[in-house]
Amino acid sequence: MRPPLAIGRDALSAWLGFWFGGVPPYGLLALMRIGTALILLYVLFVRAFDLEAQFSDVLWSDPAKLRAIDPVAWPFSIFNWVDGTWWLWSIHALAMVVATAFLLGVLAQFAAALSLAFQLSYVHHNPIMLLGVDALLMLALAYLTVAPSGKALGVLGRLAPDKPVYPPYLAYLEERQSRGVWGLTWVGLPVRVMQIHLCLLYFQSALGKLSTDWLAGTALWHPRLVPLGVPYSLETLQAQPHLTSLITYGLLLFELLYGVLIWIPALRYAVLCVAVLVHLAVGFAWGLLPFNLMMIVLNIAFVPARHLEELVRLARPLLTLPWVTTEGRH
Repeated sequence: MRPPLAIGRDALSAWLGFWFGGVPPYGLLALMRIGTALILLYVLFVRAFDLEAQFSDVLWSDPAKLRAIDPVAWPFSIFNWVDGTWWLWSIHALAMVVATAFLLGVLAQFAAALSLAFQLSYVHHNPIMLLGVDALLMLALAYLTVAPSGKALGVLGRLAPDKPVYPPYLAYLEERQSRGVWGLTWVGLPVRVMQIHLCLLYFQSALGKLSTDWLAGTALWHPRLVPLGVPYSLETLQAQPHLTSLITYGLLLFELLYGVLIWIPALRYAVLCVAVLVHLAVGFAWGLLPFNLMMIVLNIAFVPARHLEELVRLARPLLTLPWVTTEGRH
């Protein structure tokens, strides 16, 4: 029988390894940064069409109006500090510049923090405009603020041409492990917490669907649940009750079981493929493509970092993008 001290040491090692161990996910974080930044730029671009109508200083000239809509709203908003249309457009232009810098990996963590501040400013200034994709963007930006997402696929690496195009992280880490100096790294902690957060999002969404309409299998075509303007005929779906019920129950089971099945290594890629197919189908069918694309970006957190590092290393010579990567030492 093993001594209690050895059992405790192994348990502590497994616990710390769960949160801090593994290959530093620089490539994973870079892909999440790029996906988040592209969707953020799209949201800012679309928001510009109604910028003055939705975020001008006269919108809430009477603070009582805002309190009536959201009594517990936190009053933080950059738009509360400025006055005038010129400042409104200047701040919006600055938000797009910061989002572009975040996309390119220029001071990525600082750019993520500023982008998060801008997003909170929009939401707090006009809570009515808060959409699901805004919530997901703020979630991703919050994690990427504390994660080194600019270590890979960032333009700043061009300032160091003597460094390799893509450092062999795998060989570097394996060499360290062979010398007995394998250590824990904090880089994986934000990714691990993001994974748990994503599981909770799916489970919460599933609990919200445990209603009469979803359990009856009518959620895909019921006029009370499906927004107007969807690119399919509700009458056609109503004529296929067995098919729509099967799809409805399948979506519900997927969200309920996601947080369990995704942790099984043998099923991980299968679950991720199902997640991509589900979100693409729902995004196109319901006209919610930005939200569902953002969910796909968050699902990147579950792709094994070792596989992504190897994939980016192999694909890099085939790309003509002027991106290089900086080497992370720890």
